[in-house]
Amino acid sequence: MKPIIISLTFVFLLAGNGMAQTSESQKTAESTQKSETVKLKVTGLTCAGCANHLYKVLKETKGVFDNSVEYPGDIAVVDYDPKQTQPEKLIAAIEEKTSYKAKIYTEKKDKN
Repeated sequence: MKPIIISLTFVFLLAGNGMAQTSESQKTAESTQKSETVKLKVTGLTCAGCANHLYKVLKETKGVFDNSVEYPGDIAVVDYDPKQTQPEKLIAAIEEKTSYKAKIYTEKKDKN
């Protein structure tokens, strides 16, 4: 009888792990669906070190899931939780914690 109990316990443990993985997958999918992305034009970046500093400031900002900073190009692409922060708050964080200036990036289209 003991081998059956051990086998059933093993099966329940496996099933529990599968359910946990499914739950984690759902949480990841939910957070991915709820994120928004904004491009910010940042002025004042003079080197790759500046870009790295900006990356760290954004990464530590509440509500930011991920970000990337392009130098040269001076563009920060930020994935964030709109329930926790907004682009205006991201800009404020950049300008409060660094010497850089930022604004929402809008692409200019050619008239041709």
